[in-house]
Amino acid sequence: MLKSIKYVLQENFNNLYRIYCISKYELLSDMRDSRLGVFWNFANPAIQIITYYFVFGLIMNRKAVGKIPFIQWMLCGIVVWFFVSPCITNGANAIYAKRNVITKMKFPVSVLPATVVCKELFNHFCLMVLLIVFLLTQGIMPSLYWFELFYYLFAAICLTISLAMITSVLNMLARDTRKLILACMRLLLYLTPILWPISRLSEPWMMPIRYIMKANPIYYIVCGYRDCFLYHYGILYYWKQMLFFWVFVFIIFAVGSTLMYKFKHKFIDLI
Repeated sequence: MLKSIKYVLQENFNNLYRIYCISKYELLSDMRDSRLGVFWNFANPAIQIITYYFVFGLIMNRKAVGKIPFIQWMLCGIVVWFFVSPCITNGANAIYAKRNVITKMKFPVSVLPATVVCKELFNHFCLMVLLIVFLLTQGIMPSLYWFELFYYLFAAICLTISLAMITSVLNMLARDTRKLILACMRLLLYLTPILWPISRLSEPWMMPIRYIMKANPIYYIVCGYRDCFLYHYGILYYWKQMLFFWVFVFIIFAVGSTLMYKFKHKFIDLI
């Protein structure tokens, strides 16, 4: 296991510039397909946010979560989902999408999940600009807690790369993997307390469900983003979730590294 972890880490660090170039090329190629280009990097998430707010904020009349207006509370959580979700779904197809390259040259396959995450970082930064501008208009001023965003973003990157390593290999073994992940992610959006507060699970018989929800690694990052902008509790306030999160990430990273190392010479045959 340690040998495979060392192999993946070394291959990724030795190819950081290659990861950047591939993700940049993929991003620019997507923009070339449309006349408006980068406009859609802002427009697509903005349209989805308006839709969610219309349904959950206006129709369902959720005016506030505690003392926080619902639109602020929702936005600070949904930006995480708009980053994590495409990283996981597109990450599952990271290797198969580059099958033409893999079959024609010797290529460090383990860097491909990182290229997907690096590409989605640009879209995430675009959405974060919209979020910060909106929060400033709402009277929420920058504070030192905003620097904690770098920690939570790093945590999200580690989580998504680790998951993408596993799912991308499994997708090579069975093409149904990505379809299963797409279905699970649609379900996970509503099971993760992003569009609704976890405080609604207050009944005694709901407490086991609440603990399961808190164990969701995506929810840990969502809580972190909301804390940076709205609550200002600090990183250690969620120390139990933080401990579980990093143990979970280490385990899936070890599994993903093992799969990458085991199949590094077999991907051509799987294609």
